[in-house]
Amino acid sequence: MRQYLARLLPFLLACTAGFFIAGIGWGMWSAKNQRQALAAANPLRVLCGEQWISEAVLQAFSREHNVPVQLYTYSRPSEFLRQLANSDGKVDVICTSSLLLKSLIQSHWVQKTDFSELTNLQSVSVDFLHLPYDPASEYSVPLFWNLYGFFGKGAEESGARVPTWKQTWANKRVTLWGDELNILFAMTRSGVKVEERLMDEQSKGLEDDIHGFVSRAAQVLKPVPAPIVAEALVAKTDWIMLPLSRVAKVIGAGSPYRFWLPEDGGAVEVGLLTIGSKSEQPALAKELINALLSTEHALESHKRLGGSVVHSTLNGLTSIAPLQRAEALRGFPLNRFSFPDLSVEALPRFQKIFDETFASDRAKR
Repeated sequence: MRQYLARLLPFLLACTAGFFIAGIGWGMWSAKNQRQALAAANPLRVLCGEQWISEAVLQAFSREHNVPVQLYTYSRPSEFLRQLANSDGKVDVICTSSLLLKSLIQSHWVQKTDFSELTNLQSVSVDFLHLPYDPASEYSVPLFWNLYGFFGKGAEESGARVPTWKQTWANKRVTLWGDELNILFAMTRSGVKVEERLMDEQSKGLEDDIHGFVSRAAQVLKPVPAPIVAEALVAKTDWIMLPLSRVAKVIGAGSPYRFWLPEDGGAVEVGLLTIGSKSEQPALAKELINALLSTEHALESHKRLGGSVVHSTLNGLTSIAPLQRAEALRGFPLNRFSFPDLSVEALPRFQKIFDETFASDRAKR
């Protein structure tokens, strides 16, 4: 018996080693084939704002679906439009602002899609579905939200009535959040018909109007996700017009600071995921959108951007301030919400004039 085992053992060891080597060889061959297939596959094109989505999620999606993902990013709205135009609209997943959605629909940049079967959509609060910019929720799904209002100390005005944006702008020292879309909206609220003049090519004198508007601001803040030091800001101004999410953690019981919306409404902006009208892989684009709607990705986005979340499943996390949660909008009067629509076509010309004017204003200061 011992002689039999002595002769059999080398054979078994040789077989085991052979299978092990064959396994390694198969794994290497399989991985090589997968890389070749991935390289040959038609890429899924994604156009998104900087830091909006996690590259780790994109990489995991690429491996799972065996498809390369090409991510194009933009930091400013006009860059978004330029990249969209340069690609001839052949983008699968488009991240954009709700302030631009209707204009993108009218310009045929995004397509109507049935998102109802997305499993992760169930985690999104009903507060962010069927809103005025997309009443039937047939073009977009929400990723995060911002509410623009006034932040500072004390009461906004004496008396029972809340002032309008224009009244506050005329009577107080106001600091502006320097995002182009917010500035464009604020100028419109103050009575300057910026978009109409840009679209009608009647921009003569618009530089002076923008210069006058910017120069009247106590400050123009650079829109960054870093936490705001409230005390340093309010020393130079009465009220600051900025997103609620940036100051949500310093507002609460016992705080000297407050956040309020003008009578004519504070702008509600929602970061959106949509599918391009010329998408070559719309079914796969929906799969990626579902992955980006996960609560895990929503939490990552919140940490990177400092924005407010749309997921009701995150309401219990202490790391997210109450005024950054999906249910926070319920604490404000509905008639104080404004869902503005801005023209995507007007952005490049407005940004060019604004940049030149803003640079000139800063040089004089």
